[in-house]
Amino acid sequence: MPKLSVVVPVYNVSKYLPKCLNTLTNQSFKDIEIILVNDASPDPEDDTICTFFSEKDDRIKYITHQENRGLGGARNTGIKAATSEYVGFVDSDDWVELDMFEKLYKAIRKKDADISQCYFMEHKGGLSNVRKLKRFRKKRDILNATNVLFWNKLFRKELFTKNNIFFPEKHSLEDLATMPRLLYHVESMAQVKEPLYHYIVTRLGALTANYNRIFADHSVVFNIIKEYMKHQQVWDRDRPYFEKRVLKSLLHDVKRFAQDDLFTEQEKNKVLNLHLHKSLTFLEKPEEIVIESIDLTEQSLRNYKWKLGVKSLLKVV
Repeated sequence: MPKLSVVVPVYNVSKYLPKCLNTLTNQSFKDIEIILVNDASPDPEDDTICTFFSEKDDRIKYITHQENRGLGGARNTGIKAATSEYVGFVDSDDWVELDMFEKLYKAIRKKDADISQCYFMEHKGGLSNVRKLKRFRKKRDILNATNVLFWNKLFRKELFTKNNIFFPEKHSLEDLATMPRLLYHVESMAQVKEPLYHYIVTRLGALTANYNRIFADHSVVFNIIKEYMKHQQVWDRDRPYFEKRVLKSLLHDVKRFAQDDLFTEQEKNKVLNLHLHKSLTFLEKPEEIVIESIDLTEQSLRNYKWKLGVKSLLKVV
């Protein structure tokens, strides 16, 4: 049995896939299982590349979907196929340092942690920046105890299987829908303070560029988290932290959308007016958010978040 499994969803990535797989098959940590999940990709080269790599490396398990199930569905297939105690995720248009999983594995074992994570390199428009991450701290506000990224981490597989927590299928924002639920079962997280993962911020055709879908899916994802909190009987206790999670997520995507010069101001305002109202219903006072322009929307979200923070400090919430 391998010591860790790495799940790689594959969909329309033949241009990037060989580099990704080369960095995985040449990991310094050899006791690894690589699970490729072809999510019914329309690009025949994806299948050719996956088949080539799986035939030359017996550590690779190649699975194909007959129907597209989205990134979340592909990850779920990989989790269920994994035979290791620990599982990690790599997006197939990114790549990793050759010692990433050795360092993540050593960190998670040394601390006997539920998750280990590393810093990452963010690549955008020819520029690269190191993204550092705050350490996980077990606290009352568990929903915001760490970032929602999955591809720079190694997880104890039981977090998913024992608690029956999996990714939503055919929706964007899978990470956001899943990490807050997992965090209710996390006791500790190990940190590797090195940028070992290389993340491509946007590429033509990438899901992260589809803002219409992202803003439409926010309300779906928020509802998944809310229903889980009710199931865990923590909704009344943790609602202020849920609102903080909602605001952080909306602010992140509104800010990114505002900075994207591929869209006009009119197009941006149209998307927000079409989708944002539904997400705001998860706030206690949605009427305080102004949706007239993207700049005003961003500012009113910030004001609401600030007021929520003040109330929390004053223990008014």
